[in-house]
Amino acid sequence: MRLLFLMVTCLAVTTSASAAEIRSSIREAELPEKKQTTLGLYLSSTDAMVALDADPTILFVDVRDPIEVNFVGHPEPVDAIIPFQLFKLEFDEKKGAYKGVPNEDFVNNVDALVAREGLGKTHPVFVMCRSGGRSANAANTLAKAGYDNVWSLVEGFEGDKDKAGMRTVKGWRNTGLPWKYELTPKQAWLPSN
Repeated sequence: MRLLFLMVTCLAVTTSASAAEIRSSIREAELPEKKQTTLGLYLSSTDAMVALDADPTILFVDVRDPIEVNFVGHPEPVDAIIPFQLFKLEFDEKKGAYKGVPNEDFVNNVDALVAREGLGKTHPVFVMCRSGGRSANAANTLAKAGYDNVWSLVEGFEGDKDKAGMRTVKGWRNTGLPWKYELTPKQAWLPSN
Protein backbone atom coordinates (compact mmCIF):
# COMPACT_ATOMS: atom_id res chain seq x y z
CA MET A 1 0.00 0.00 0.00
CA ARG A 2 2.77 2.39 0.91
CA LEU A 3 4.60 1.63 -2.34
CA LEU A 4 1.41 2.41 -4.30
CA PHE A 5 1.06 5.72 -2.42
CA LEU A 6 4.67 6.62 -3.26
CA MET A 7 4.20 5.72 -6.92
CA VAL A 8 1.04 7.86 -7.18
CA THR A 9 2.75 10.74 -5.37
CA CYS A 10 5.77 10.56 -7.70
CA LEU A 11 3.48 10.49 -10.73
CA ALA A 12 1.59 13.56 -9.48
CA VAL A 13 4.84 15.42 -8.81
CA THR A 14 6.20 14.47 -12.26
CA THR A 15 3.03 15.64 -14.00
CA SER A 16 3.07 18.93 -12.12
CA ALA A 17 6.78 19.40 -12.77
CA SER A 18 6.42 18.95 -16.52
CA ALA A 19 3.65 21.56 -16.57
CA ALA A 20 5.81 23.93 -14.52
CA GLU A 21 8.62 23.58 -17.09
CA ILE A 22 6.58 25.36 -19.75
CA ARG A 23 8.10 28.80 -20.12
CA SER A 24 6.47 31.68 -21.96
CA SER A 25 7.99 34.82 -23.43
CA ILE A 26 4.54 36.33 -24.07
CA ARG A 27 3.27 39.25 -22.00
CA GLU A 28 -0.52 39.21 -21.71
CA ALA A 29 -0.69 43.01 -21.44
CA GLU A 30 0.81 43.28 -24.95
CA LEU A 31 -1.73 40.95 -26.56
CA PRO A 32 -4.80 42.23 -28.41
CA GLU A 33 -8.00 41.35 -26.57
CA LYS A 34 -9.03 38.80 -29.23
CA LYS A 35 -5.91 36.73 -28.41
CA GLN A 36 -6.41 36.75 -24.62
CA THR A 37 -7.84 33.76 -22.78
CA THR A 38 -9.52 33.13 -19.45
CA LEU A 39 -6.65 30.87 -18.35
CA GLY A 40 -3.98 33.41 -19.34
CA LEU A 41 -1.60 30.77 -20.73
CA TYR A 42 0.22 31.91 -23.88
CA LEU A 43 3.16 30.75 -25.95
CA SER A 44 5.13 31.92 -28.94
CA SER A 45 5.88 29.29 -31.57
CA THR A 46 9.44 29.03 -30.30
CA ASP A 47 8.27 28.67 -26.68
CA ALA A 48 5.99 25.82 -27.78
CA MET A 49 8.73 23.99 -29.68
CA VAL A 50 11.07 24.21 -26.68
CA ALA A 51 8.34 22.80 -24.40
CA LEU A 52 7.43 20.02 -26.86
CA ASP A 53 11.08 19.01 -27.18
CA ALA A 54 11.35 18.87 -23.38
CA ASP A 55 8.05 17.00 -22.89
CA PRO A 56 6.70 15.12 -25.93
CA THR A 57 3.60 14.07 -23.94
CA ILE A 58 2.20 17.62 -24.22
CA LEU A 59 -0.83 17.47 -26.51
CA PHE A 60 -0.56 19.76 -29.52
CA VAL A 61 -3.83 20.47 -31.36
CA ASP A 62 -4.18 22.47 -34.57
CA VAL A 63 -7.69 23.98 -34.45
CA ARG A 64 -7.84 25.19 -38.08
CA ASP A 65 -10.25 23.86 -40.69
CA PRO A 66 -8.84 20.65 -42.26
CA ILE A 67 -8.98 22.16 -45.76
CA GLU A 68 -6.94 25.14 -44.53
CA VAL A 69 -4.37 22.71 -43.09
CA ASN A 70 -4.39 20.69 -46.31
CA PHE A 71 -3.35 23.67 -48.44
CA VAL A 72 -1.18 25.64 -46.01
CA GLY A 73 0.54 22.89 -43.99
CA HIS A 74 0.88 22.16 -40.27
CA PRO A 75 3.55 21.82 -37.58
CA GLU A 76 5.28 18.44 -37.72
CA PRO A 77 4.82 17.69 -34.00
CA VAL A 78 1.03 18.32 -34.01
CA ASP A 79 -0.89 15.43 -32.42
CA ALA A 80 -4.22 16.10 -34.11
CA ILE A 81 -6.16 18.45 -36.33
CA ILE A 82 -9.39 19.25 -34.48
CA PRO A 83 -11.18 22.20 -36.05
CA PHE A 84 -12.73 24.74 -33.74
CA GLN A 85 -14.63 26.19 -36.67
CA LEU A 86 -15.47 24.87 -40.14
CA PHE A 87 -15.80 27.05 -43.20
CA LYS A 88 -18.89 26.92 -45.40
CA LEU A 89 -19.26 27.74 -49.06
CA GLU A 90 -21.15 30.87 -48.11
CA PHE A 91 -19.53 34.26 -48.59
CA ASP A 92 -19.61 36.94 -45.89
CA GLU A 93 -19.40 40.27 -47.75
CA LYS A 94 -18.78 42.22 -44.54
CA LYS A 95 -15.66 40.20 -43.68
CA GLY A 96 -14.64 39.52 -47.28
CA ALA A 97 -14.29 35.82 -46.47
CA TYR A 98 -16.22 32.57 -46.29
CA LYS A 99 -18.41 32.10 -43.25
CA GLY A 100 -17.35 29.82 -40.46
CA VAL A 101 -19.57 27.70 -38.27
CA PRO A 102 -18.60 26.16 -34.92
CA ASN A 103 -17.52 22.53 -34.83
CA GLU A 104 -20.18 21.30 -32.40
CA ASP A 105 -18.02 18.24 -31.62
CA PHE A 106 -14.88 20.23 -30.76
CA VAL A 107 -14.81 19.45 -27.02
CA ASN A 108 -15.84 15.82 -27.61
CA ASN A 109 -13.05 15.50 -30.19
CA VAL A 110 -10.48 16.88 -27.72
CA ASP A 111 -11.87 14.60 -24.99
CA ALA A 112 -11.38 11.62 -27.35
CA LEU A 113 -7.78 12.68 -28.06
CA VAL A 114 -7.04 13.05 -24.35
CA ALA A 115 -8.55 9.60 -23.70
CA ARG A 116 -6.64 8.07 -26.65
CA GLU A 117 -3.39 9.33 -25.12
CA GLY A 118 -4.34 8.17 -21.61
CA LEU A 119 -4.22 11.69 -20.17
CA GLY A 120 -6.56 13.95 -18.19
CA LYS A 121 -7.92 17.48 -18.26
CA THR A 122 -5.02 18.82 -16.17
CA HIS A 123 -2.40 17.70 -18.71
CA PRO A 124 -0.89 20.49 -20.86
CA VAL A 125 -2.65 21.08 -24.19
CA PHE A 126 -1.30 23.50 -26.80
CA VAL A 127 -3.81 24.92 -29.30
CA MET A 128 -2.86 26.72 -32.49
CA CYS A 129 -4.73 28.32 -35.39
CA ARG A 130 -3.67 30.63 -38.24
CA SER A 131 -2.80 33.71 -36.16
CA GLY A 132 -4.03 33.32 -32.56
CA GLY A 133 -7.71 34.33 -32.55
CA ARG A 134 -9.39 30.93 -32.97
CA SER A 135 -6.88 29.30 -30.64
CA ALA A 136 -7.85 31.79 -27.92
CA ASN A 137 -11.53 30.92 -28.44
CA ALA A 138 -10.67 27.21 -28.45
CA ALA A 139 -8.71 27.60 -25.19
CA ASN A 140 -11.67 29.39 -23.59
CA THR A 141 -14.08 26.67 -24.75
CA LEU A 142 -11.84 23.96 -23.31
CA ALA A 143 -11.50 25.89 -20.04
CA LYS A 144 -15.31 25.96 -19.76
CA ALA A 145 -15.26 22.19 -20.30
CA GLY A 146 -12.93 21.70 -17.31
CA TYR A 147 -9.49 21.83 -18.90
CA ASP A 148 -7.15 23.96 -16.80
CA ASN A 149 -3.80 23.76 -18.60
CA VAL A 150 -4.56 24.96 -22.15
CA TRP A 151 -1.94 27.16 -23.81
CA SER A 152 -2.74 29.31 -26.84
CA LEU A 153 0.00 29.81 -29.45
CA VAL A 154 -0.63 33.50 -30.03
CA GLU A 155 1.36 33.72 -33.27
CA GLY A 156 -0.45 30.82 -34.93
CA PHE A 157 0.88 28.88 -37.88
CA GLU A 158 1.04 31.74 -40.38
CA GLY A 159 1.59 34.68 -38.04
CA ASP A 160 0.24 38.22 -38.13
CA LYS A 161 -0.05 40.50 -41.15
CA ASP A 162 2.72 42.87 -42.17
CA LYS A 163 2.07 46.40 -43.49
CA ALA A 164 1.30 44.99 -46.96
CA GLY A 165 -1.36 42.65 -45.51
CA MET A 166 0.70 39.46 -45.90
CA ARG A 167 1.11 37.00 -43.02
CA THR A 168 4.87 37.29 -42.56
CA VAL A 169 5.12 38.43 -38.92
CA LYS A 170 6.21 35.61 -36.64
CA GLY A 171 4.16 32.41 -36.62
CA TRP A 172 5.26 28.76 -36.67
CA ARG A 173 6.12 28.60 -40.37
CA ASN A 174 7.75 32.05 -40.59
CA THR A 175 9.93 31.28 -37.57
CA GLY A 176 11.42 28.33 -39.45
CA LEU A 177 10.08 25.62 -37.17
CA PRO A 178 9.45 22.14 -38.65
CA TRP A 179 6.26 21.86 -40.71
CA LYS A 180 4.88 19.82 -43.57
CA TYR A 181 1.81 19.26 -45.73
CA GLU A 182 1.23 15.52 -45.28
CA LEU A 183 -0.83 14.26 -42.35
CA THR A 184 -0.73 10.87 -40.71
CA PRO A 185 -4.03 9.05 -40.10
CA LYS A 186 -3.52 9.69 -36.37
CA GLN A 187 -3.32 13.47 -36.95
CA ALA A 188 -6.19 13.74 -39.43
CA TRP A 189 -9.67 14.85 -38.38
CA LEU A 190 -12.78 13.26 -39.82
CA PRO A 191 -16.31 14.51 -39.11
CA SER A 192 -18.49 12.32 -36.91
CA ASN A 193 -21.26 12.06 -39.52
